[in-house]
Amino acid sequence: MSDSERTWAAVAHLAPLVGYFLLIGQILLPLAILLWGPKSPFVQAHAKESLNGQISYTLYGLGLFLLALTVVGIVLALPLGLALLVLVLWNMVQGALAAGRGEVYRYVLILRLVP
Repeated sequence: MSDSERTWAAVAHLAPLVGYFLLIGQILLPLAILLWGPKSPFVQAHAKESLNGQISYTLYGLGLFLLALTVVGIVLALPLGLALLVLVLWNMVQGALAAGRGEVYRYVLILRLVP
């Protein structure tokens, strides 16, 4: 595989960092790479993994927000939110590093909604 393919695959994992400053950019950026990026199986696999991860983590974040609306939930939502943040960053960095090495990376604790 070429350097270009490895770069696109790494960008698919790291682009959501920029996307978090937009409304749902963390989902739209990997989706854009999946739809309009290089059509190599390597890039497509990394874009799908990143997209599945971002969809899952967004749903988990919404669940934590709803949990925080309750009195008991505030106590639970803060540490769980911090753990979710660490998990998201860990998977994004590890995915980008694996892509740079030309390896496949699977995010942990995600729903595989995009086959």
